[in-house]
Amino acid sequence: EHCSYKHSRPVLKTFPTTGPRVLVGPGENAGVVDIGDGQAVVFKIESHNHPSAIEPFPGAATGVGGVVRDIFAMGARPIAVLNS
Repeated sequence: EHCSYKHSRPVLKTFPTTGPRVLVGPGENAGVVDIGDGQAVVFKIESHNHPSAIEPFPGAATGVGGVVRDIFAMGARPIAVLNS
């Protein structure tokens, strides 16, 4: 989460960031986890609270666009996107 919102920062710090299956941890465009059989899953979190509060649909589109961009930047292909 590039904006480091004060409410989510403490929660995000509780998640493990290293391990035998963590191929790419925090600090890159997205995280990559080995799921076995030569496959990996790429995860990305993006938040755009301020623009979404003012203009919900364009703000959400900006957030989803950032997620998709960063997944492609890791050499992966998005198969699902959640916007909440």
